Amino acid sequence: MTTTPTSNTPPASGYASANTLAAMLETTPSTIWRWSKKGRLPKPYRLGEGTTRWKIEEVNEALAKLAA
Repeated sequence: MTTTPTSNTPPASGYASANTLAAMLETTPSTIWRWSKKGRLPKPYRLGEGTTRWKIEEVNEALAKLAA
């Protein structure tokens, strides 16, 4: 039986927006920004004008450290 990823399942790699992370973590985009500013999540990357994203690998590492 194969499972289909849900919106709360993070991809293994790539980039995610604040909105995407907020949906995955069941919070708000402003909380994602606040956590990033406080160091709970990594700093985002600016990929272009008006495009800021977090590396999924770095987010997963940060969440694993918080859970430990």
